[in-house]
Amino acid sequence: MFETLLIKLGSVQPVAKISDEILQRIIRREFGDQADEVNMKLASVAGDTSNGRNRISAAIIRLANQDISAIDIHISRSKEDYRDVIAKAEYPRCYKLGFECMGDQNMKQIYLDDWQKYSGWLNK
Repeated sequence: MFETLLIKLGSVQPVAKISDEILQRIIRREFGDQADEVNMKLASVAGDTSNGRNRISAAIIRLANQDISAIDIHISRSKEDYRDVIAKAEYPRCYKLGFECMGDQNMKQIYLDDWQKYSGWLNK
């Protein structure tokens, strides 16, 4: 809710806050009995903070789209540049457009659409 307000008032892209509990819930939801294997794979993901590491991990999970073999590919990409993984998972329309300036109203709508889809995925 707060993130939506930031988008509407200031054209600010929200930053996902992914706790350990949220990350584990997502892993169990997306991978079921393979959750332990996914956790082992994600142990190699690095981040400056716990939220950063969890945010990258959540992005990897989203991009893997329940395909455990895709996790290694996205982990490898995150090690090259974690921003590519986060951008593609959290801001897919902006990523596709190259984060180009399209005017304030258009960007607000794109940010809002991206955030609603991502937060909907996080909370389903």
